[in-house]
Order: sequence, then structure tokens, then C-alpha cells
Amino acid sequence: MSAAAKPSYILRHLKNTGLGETAILMLNASKSSWTEENPKWPQEKPNQPFGRLPVLIEKSSDGSPDFALTESGAIDRYLARSLGFVPSDPKKTAHQEQLRDRIADIIPLIVQEIQGVNTNSKEKINELIAKLKEVLPESLTTNGSSITPGSSGLTYIDFFIYAFFRHFVTFCELKAPEYAAQFKTMLTPEVTKVISNVYAYPNLQSHVADDKKVFSFLA
Repeated sequence: MSAAAKPSYILRHLKNTGLGETAILMLNASKSSWTEENPKWPQEKPNQPFGRLPVLIEKSSDGSPDFALTESGAIDRYLARSLGFVPSDPKKTAHQEQLRDRIADIIPLIVQEIQGVNTNSKEKINELIAKLKEVLPESLTTNGSSITPGSSGLTYIDFFIYAFFRHFVTFCELKAPEYAAQFKTMLTPEVTKVISNVYAYPNLQSHVADDKKVFSFLA
């Protein structure tokens, strides 16, 4: 695809929720042409696909209808493939997506507990965190991430790991410090290397400039 034919994007999301962060990192890392919209919520809910955010709009470059996509996982997978942030081995890509989904499983459980919607999930949350702590280092060194031997650079899972610790763990520090402390035990050398690789990526410098306040181990 020629440079002139590359699509441009609109990303609609709510600031400070972190649900659009993986997409933002990939759009910036790829130097894509994109703009950000932060709809008033819930006033704009009826105007969004499925009444949900984030929403990605891919603007047509040839006059065909624009492409709209919602759900953060679907958006991230689409952009990872479109922008070249997946391993060449489809099995490694599948393992990255598997890991992403396993980590993402924790988010609604903790949010629901904080909101008092579900107060019986503590055992399940602790079980998920313990399992992730066990499998995360080996997974990142074998699934094609930036720390996998022979890797060609940043991939989807690198951006997701960065976004998860940048936003959700910070959220837990304020709202659920017990879980934040557990997440920090997951910051193994492998995980901190992934985060450092994303932080150091040249195209992301303006976006991540203040993140040393979050990640004390960054050089």
C-alpha cells in the first residue's frame, strides 16, 4: 500500500479509562494519521455502535464507506494486523491474544468489586493474578514479544502490557491497593524489559514522556 493510500483514523474513547491506550500506542508508534474524540458520556451513548466506547473509525481513502469498529479487544487486534504489530508466526500471534485476554479477564472483576456489584470475586481474582505471575515471564520470551529471541521489534502484546500497567494498575493503586500490590509482584525482569522497550520507542516519546512517574524503574 502506498503512503498516499494509507487510511486515517478517528479514535473515540473516554480519557483516563485506559481502554483506548493500546490503540493509541500502536497508532503513534506507526506514525498513523489519526485524531482523538472524547464524547460526552452518557449523552453520546446512543450515537455509538452498540452504545459503547472505544470506537475506531477508519476513514476511507477511495470514497468507499468508512469502517467503524467497537470493543477495545477487537480494535486492538485489527490495528495490530493492519499496522504490522503481530508476529509473522500465526501461532505466536494466537498466544499473544490468549495472554491479552487472560489479563483482561481481571479488569471487570476488580471494577465490579470496587463498585460493590460483585463482592464474591476475590478468590477468583487472586487465582488469576497468581497464575499470570507464574506464566507471564515464559510467555513473553516465547510468544514473539519484543523480548523473544529473534524478535523484530514491538508487537501487540508489548503495547497491551504497557497500557495495562500504566493505566489499570495505577487505577488499582487509588481504588484497590491490595490488588495493585499484587500486580507489582508481576513486574519481573521480563515484564519491566517489555515496558522499557515500549517507553524507549522513538515514535512514542511525546506520548510517554511523563510515565517515569508511574514506572520508577525506567532509565
